[in-house]
Amino acid sequence: MEIFIAASETGSMSRAAAKLGISQAAISQQIKQVENMLDTALFDRSVRPFRLTAAGLVLQARANHLLSIANETWGTVRALGSSRIPDLRIAVINSLAGTLLPELFERSHVGMWQDRFSLRTGLSFDQNEALLNQEVDVVMTADALEGVSGLERHPLATETHLIVAPPTMEKGPDDLEKLSEELPLLRYNTHTVMGPKIDQHLRRLRIDIPRRAEFDSSWSIGELVRAGRGWAIMTPLCLFESQLQPQDLSIHRFPHVSLSRTIWLVTRQGELGQIPAELATLCRRILTMRRENHIAAYGEIAAAALDVADNSIPAVR
Repeated sequence: MEIFIAASETGSMSRAAAKLGISQAAISQQIKQVENMLDTALFDRSVRPFRLTAAGLVLQARANHLLSIANETWGTVRALGSSRIPDLRIAVINSLAGTLLPELFERSHVGMWQDRFSLRTGLSFDQNEALLNQEVDVVMTADALEGVSGLERHPLATETHLIVAPPTMEKGPDDLEKLSEELPLLRYNTHTVMGPKIDQHLRRLRIDIPRRAEFDSSWSIGELVRAGRGWAIMTPLCLFESQLQPQDLSIHRFPHVSLSRTIWLVTRQGELGQIPAELATLCRRILTMRRENHIAAYGEIAAAALDVADNSIPAVR
């Protein structure tokens, strides 16, 4: 665009070359390359000084605006490599919020990435919709949006579902249908992401458990487990969210084929430079510390159910 503008303004390849400080041959080559790409002539070379064709006049009318946008974009992208962005909007699923929020806020406070920090919590499908609508910049979600192009995805952790029961249940259940006859399954309802996935897994295993009690939060389920009113199927991160203490529950492996989920950090590709990779590294470190310091208190079964991703794993695009 710079070469085209210089040539159109001076009406001469040689004068354009002198203005830009490059050779006349380079000017001619670049102009010819653009004309070949557009499959049309931009200059009428049959007259001296040459003049713009109809196509050249259209391009000239828009060239300065295009060049301005290109320069602004180039500067913004280059700046992201080393500078902060003014506002980083993060959305996190409920089961991750309590685990990650304190240190994420602290890093924001000392200005690791941006001048202003905003975080919203909620369900995976709400957060994903916010990302696609450009309402947030980063989501941490159990749904990697595999069918959507133009995104980059960083795996954070994979967690296996556990049986969480009152502390009086010392031995792990062999038969979930029999267990449900003694105590009701405290289900996540269909408005959550967890609920339908657990229901689907039970159907796949041909396990039929009556629907007696359904809830939309791990905290509600945890309170009933604590009171000995039922048992639940939870992940380690949901266990954190429930605020159950080790003395309030017993934890057991899923007695059949286990169900697991992966937590992802997802952002729009190429918009934030190295920030998503740095943020993913920090989240993995927080999850590793959480696993070592807190899940260990619940025992080896819970500790083994959270597998934090390695930082060497590349982003998936």
